[in-house]
Amino acid sequence: MELTEQRPVPVPAVVGLLRLTTRTAARQVALAEVLSEFCARRELDLTGIATDADLAELTARRGLYGIVLPSLAHLGAAPERVMRHRQLAEAGLQLLVVRGRPARTMTASTADRRRNRRPA
Repeated sequence: MELTEQRPVPVPAVVGLLRLTTRTAARQVALAEVLSEFCARRELDLTGIATDADLAELTARRGLYGIVLPSLAHLGAAPERVMRHRQLAEAGLQLLVVRGRPARTMTASTADRRRNRRPA
């Protein structure tokens, strides 16, 4: 029996996704560095960084393991975020989040309950 370490194992390919509300070069560079460091620590191959990309284009890429985000806010506002998260899940892509809570599949009803929740 051979050990896995003795056989070449492909590094999972990911794409960084940034939704830039403030389009400063410094902000984009800082976020790109965060994604790069995250991927390096987890032995992921960051093949590129997309800004406000069409998810259909990203989900069509062959051999892609997942999408890396600085935070879930980079998927868009709450209703859009739910739709985009579902679209990525249907494509079989992992959603990796650098900061904040790990991503999980949210249904529209969950998003509606959160939006309608009143502060105590």
